[in-house]
Amino acid sequence: MIHEHSAGSIIYRRDGGDLKYLLVQSVVHHTWGFPKGHLAPGETEQEAAKREVAEEVGLHPKFNFDFKRSTTYETEEHTIKTVTFFISEYIIGQKIVDQKEEILNSTWATLPEAKEYLKRPGLYDILQEAEAYIQLKE
Repeated sequence: MIHEHSAGSIIYRRDGGDLKYLLVQSVVHHTWGFPKGHLAPGETEQEAAKREVAEEVGLHPKFNFDFKRSTTYETEEHTIKTVTFFISEYIIGQKIVDQKEEILNSTWATLPEAKEYLKRPGLYDILQEAEAYIQLKE
């Protein structure tokens, strides 16, 4: 079986008193998740996460590489995929520009709202850990 490795970021912002997270919907599978993509040859997870966020949603957020969580699942194409996520803070004034070849839709959601979107195993659990980490650091 083929194994793939991707990296991405859970991008957050404060909206009033609420933490909100940027969720993206895949053009291919119509599933919701976070901006992510394959590591290029010789690329680190951190480099891939920064590149993929810039490519998929046009953002250059402030990354925190101390928070690192991974999930592994089988894709619809029967590939084993491991995705590593970091957290990053949205920088006010930047505009989200969805990469039309990859991203069907994007939305900001609170943790409870995100539960309705995140159906891939492990994603909501990682988001819960990210929120706890962010609140601890503030």
